[in-house]
Amino acid sequence: MRHPLELPSGLLSQMKSINTSIAIVLMPVEPGLDLDCREIHQMIRELAVGIYCLNQIPSISLDANYDQSTSCSLPPAYFDTRIGQMLIAVDYMLKALWHGVYMPKEKRVRFSELWRSSMDIDQDGVPQTLKRPAVEFCQAGLIDITEEPEFEGIYDENMNEDPTYNPNSTEEKTFFMQFVDHIILKLTFAATKIQQYEDVFLFDAAYNLSSAIRMTEDHLDAFSYQRLQQRLTLQLKLLKKHLEKKEDIQKNIAYMKLITFLIPFIINLKRKNKVPNLSRLLQPYSDDKVKTERELPPFLLGTDFKCQHFLYAQDQYFHLHGGIEFDIGTPSVEEAAYDEMHTCAINHLTHLLDPDAPYREHYPIPVMDFDGKRYYVIGIELEAFYMLFKSQWWGAINEVISTLKPKRLPLTDTQAMEQFKKRFGYRKAIKCKSLTFGMKSAADRGLAAIFLTFCRRTSINSLAITDDYGYAYIHHAAIYNRVAIIAQVVKLHLTINQKRSIPVSQAWGPTALHLAAQCGSLEALHFLLALRADYQIPDDRGWLPIHFAAYYDNVACITVLYRKDPGLRRGCPGRIYHSTPLLLAAVSGALDSIKYLFCLKADWLKRDGEGNNIIHLAALNFHTEVLKHLIELNNPALPVWKTLVGMLNCESYIRKRMAIQCLEVLCLAKDHYWKCILQAGTIPSLISLLKSEDIKLECLTLGVLSNISTHDSIVRAFVEAGGIPVLIKLLSMEEPELLSRCAVFLYDISQLDNNQVIIAELDGIPALINLLQYDLQDLLVNVMSCIRVLCKNNKENQLKVKEMMGIEPLVQFLRSDSDVLVAVASAVIAEISRGNMEMQNAIMAANVIDPLIQLLRGRKIGVQVKGATAIEALCEGNTIIQMRFLSKSVTKFLLKLLKAFHLKVKEQGAVTLWALAGQTLKQQKFMAEQIGYNLIIDMLLSPSDKMQCVGGEAVIALSKDSEIHQNQICEGNGIAPLVRLLRSGRIAEGTLLSVIKALGTMCVGL
Repeated sequence: MRHPLELPSGLLSQMKSINTSIAIVLMPVEPGLDLDCREIHQMIRELAVGIYCLNQIPSISLDANYDQSTSCSLPPAYFDTRIGQMLIAVDYMLKALWHGVYMPKEKRVRFSELWRSSMDIDQDGVPQTLKRPAVEFCQAGLIDITEEPEFEGIYDENMNEDPTYNPNSTEEKTFFMQFVDHIILKLTFAATKIQQYEDVFLFDAAYNLSSAIRMTEDHLDAFSYQRLQQRLTLQLKLLKKHLEKKEDIQKNIAYMKLITFLIPFIINLKRKNKVPNLSRLLQPYSDDKVKTERELPPFLLGTDFKCQHFLYAQDQYFHLHGGIEFDIGTPSVEEAAYDEMHTCAINHLTHLLDPDAPYREHYPIPVMDFDGKRYYVIGIELEAFYMLFKSQWWGAINEVISTLKPKRLPLTDTQAMEQFKKRFGYRKAIKCKSLTFGMKSAADRGLAAIFLTFCRRTSINSLAITDDYGYAYIHHAAIYNRVAIIAQVVKLHLTINQKRSIPVSQAWGPTALHLAAQCGSLEALHFLLALRADYQIPDDRGWLPIHFAAYYDNVACITVLYRKDPGLRRGCPGRIYHSTPLLLAAVSGALDSIKYLFCLKADWLKRDGEGNNIIHLAALNFHTEVLKHLIELNNPALPVWKTLVGMLNCESYIRKRMAIQCLEVLCLAKDHYWKCILQAGTIPSLISLLKSEDIKLECLTLGVLSNISTHDSIVRAFVEAGGIPVLIKLLSMEEPELLSRCAVFLYDISQLDNNQVIIAELDGIPALINLLQYDLQDLLVNVMSCIRVLCKNNKENQLKVKEMMGIEPLVQFLRSDSDVLVAVASAVIAEISRGNMEMQNAIMAANVIDPLIQLLRGRKIGVQVKGATAIEALCEGNTIIQMRFLSKSVTKFLLKLLKAFHLKVKEQGAVTLWALAGQTLKQQKFMAEQIGYNLIIDMLLSPSDKMQCVGGEAVIALSKDSEIHQNQICEGNGIAPLVRLLRSGRIAEGTLLSVIKALGTMCVGL
């Protein structure tokens, strides 16, 4: 390149000269990790060769091949290096977690050589064998990643906090799969802090995991993008949580943080004519230990694999895509003072390089404490660097490189075709013979040699021609992060600020810089800025590159642009809606960008042309994660709850709908948010929406209310605001979901204060009974549950059910095929008949006995318990019904419940049996005999008060006027449990009276 370049900010432009022969680097200690000095020396050696001789910095891009294998695209300087191995290992693990598939490295390398022959892949990438790919891949070592101990059960975690969104639905997966080949996941490493004091450097670094969609806006509309982002955000949450679970990956990431500092450090050393002294490093690894994979075999999802992120057909294998980049720009270098570091570093180096020192498998790094933190102390010896020193290692390497340069380019047609076939397969390679299509394909894939060859066959003016969508070659290179292609274009003196020509509107769209910021192409962005590309040029909407970076949530790109010009954080407001970067981030739900822009002190009070601030925009686009973050900031200038209430009260329908949708999600997001909703004065606004006569709004509003109605304060505020009549009026609607939510809310209201009476007076019971005609299980369950709590301990309401002909449908539900409906109907019958003989007789007249006995014959314990509860309530104090049940031999079914494992089941069985025993001694004695001595004694020994009480009553019934039964109870050791209960300090009063009476009865006549 013969163009003047502008260096990125930070260490590259601010590092002071080092006047000693050693540089000392302080790196934060990673807890639980034991880093190796030999690994660090190997990295320094590889970076020095790559930067000084080949002018290349490390990165990796995983690119798809025609046969679904994946090329590991490393800069040539990092083929067969330890750095290359680290990049591949971390990126492979990232993609393995994303897809839920894993193959250990040894098996992966072997399978990469054999899979094509095993599957008989033809020249278009299609398998010709009849073998099942799943069998072949799994035999080769492909496994579900959850079989690894570190990742067991990771996909069972629910990362989704939005109850209205189901990421595992077939519809969502199918939509996602339409774009999956254009979606990449990237790791970007960046320095977060750098300090220098003479020859001592202290740094800290971090990585950011992000997604990017390499599609332009004419192929991906805003709605589709935000829908994809909602799914990708959940996936990224899971990957961020589990990426560093394996120790080797955690170590590699720690080393890559060091590389983040070493890259700009070594580049600056070169500019200052210094170079690391490679002879003062530990011995390098042998070549066979640093071999890097050139290619990765495809992935394939087994039928029982746990990951639900993708929806591939059975036996369909697929490629990987994504990459890792290092941000060579850094924060401004701070000044600091460090002492005692030199001696430590020099002594360590001297000890390491001592020729008499024995060989070791592991070389520890010295650690020192500074400012309350622990740091590795890494010493790097330096020597003078002059390019013309041919006797030095860099001179020898450059001499070899210079002999390789001549006669390599341009490629012949045959060579170009072979390159195309290797990447794209035979069919697409034939299409690439067309100059235009071939150059576009080469630009997309970064095939610099082919691109240069084709450039020499065409005029310079032709290279600026755009495709059917208005994109030039430099645009394609920026989208796919192909720096080598951009360099070729710039060498031909084509403008780097060329805008996309929009065919339909004849307008001018984004430049290459915009597209690099959109697609997260960090290296392309750095390169274009270094070439002085204009970052102040707007597109047809008035958006600058930083607007694109913010909207598409590319924090690394925002960082680079901000360092270039801090004034960009305010952003020249785009002409359309006058949006700043922060406002656009709120529109798209770019939470990471919002957090970063807040750190940069961006103006959060700014409004767009329609008067919307970031809260309005996040709500209007249903970005509840953004709203939650703004709530947690607790900034008085950003009152989220009051803003949402304001939207509920405005005239705009869309504002009302989006505000209530957001509230439906937010009310469940944190346990205390219901208080915030109440304190913001939301209840009157919600009641107004219930009167809107818009079913969608009413349904959403009831969803919010039913989610928070378990809190008494909410219910009281709603009742005081006159909400009950509104709810009862809604029961006349014909929308099942609305009716169901209404019943749920009434259920909670009925349990508080005197609301049972208020609802009944407003004809709520007839309205609810009228809903029993629906054939929708969820609705029926909620309606019957509401009727049950309305009738609880309220005889007037119980009788209203009878008056409104509600008994017959309830009895009919006992014959339903649904266990849920049967159980709920049984519970309702129990509640409406409890303590009310008139209702008991009316229900018996509706032929309830046979279905309840049939219910007890079943095998579902839960349903049987509900049925037993209904029998208990019906038989309580009603001799006629007791006799009707006893005549049907119901006792033998209830006795089975006494033998169940769960205490609650036994308890209900005992209580129901004793309800059937009635009030006469003869009937009680009969029931006690049916129960038997052993079960009676078991009840006395039970921890349940109810069972103890029934056991005591049974003893009374048996022993009264019967010496035989008295003796049998004594022989069965029945006295001891009674005495134990008598001595117990925790026994209920009713049980105590029963026990005393039982002991007294046992003694009468003896």
